[in-house]
Amino acid sequence: MLRKVQLHTAPESYLTGYRLSDISFEQTDLPYSSLTPIWEAMRNGAWDTAGSLAREAMDERRIFHPEERAAMNMALAEAERRLGATDSAKRLAGRSLDLFANQHASHRILISVHLGRKDFTAAYLHLANHAVGDTGTPWDSPLDYVETHTALAAWAWQLGEWDQVADHLLSAWPEGPAQMPAPLREDWFRLALYRGQAQDAAEVAALLVTELPVDRGDEILQTMVQNGWMEQALPIYTEAFTHRTDNELLRRRLVALNIKQGNIEEARRLTRTGALRLAA
Repeated sequence: MLRKVQLHTAPESYLTGYRLSDISFEQTDLPYSSLTPIWEAMRNGAWDTAGSLAREAMDERRIFHPEERAAMNMALAEAERRLGATDSAKRLAGRSLDLFANQHASHRILISVHLGRKDFTAAYLHLANHAVGDTGTPWDSPLDYVETHTALAAWAWQLGEWDQVADHLLSAWPEGPAQMPAPLREDWFRLALYRGQAQDAAEVAALLVTELPVDRGDEILQTMVQNGWMEQALPIYTEAFTHRTDNELLRRRLVALNIKQGNIEEARRLTRTGALRLAA
């Protein structure tokens, strides 16, 4: 089994701290006027008020279109979830789906309930098996493609399913780490270590050392060296040193790596260069 790599000075990983966005209720072009005050209360974070408005509206003695009642149940479910009543939220979201299946919002509520309980397996399976496309429903709140795959990657990360993490990240960012948000690149580096992918590690490390302080970049490259990937680390160290020739840490690392790789003349050249600079 691959050991779990610890980069000791790194912040919490991006995927460990990833949170699914909440339903915004920002829509104003709602198909039923009864929804307007409920949506306004939800936008303002007035969960109790929104819940009361939804219940009062659904108690009216009139014929409801199934979609209208589904929207009210969805809003009430989210209000209940925000207030911590997760069992009620699940029941109401399920009722909304029974009334109007062609929606994303109630699925998002059910997924959020799973996440609140740290049931990452249930959250992953629910979203992975969620086949509803773009519904065009004015009150609905679909997740976009990138957020969907980032969320799936985050939950697969929590479950230690490293190959699934990689698949989802490459679905979201098919061009690889250069396309990924900067905070996610360190997770891609960790992932390469977990999966034993030296080339993936080198590709993202080459980006990271240009973005991070020297000490942090050195920690990443030393992790590669300790993992036995000296051949991949050496050219990255060399490139970094060409931009920071006055940095003694990088010079020492290059000398040591060149010796280990049998490049004795290059190690001597670097040593002489360092000695001359120190003498000056």
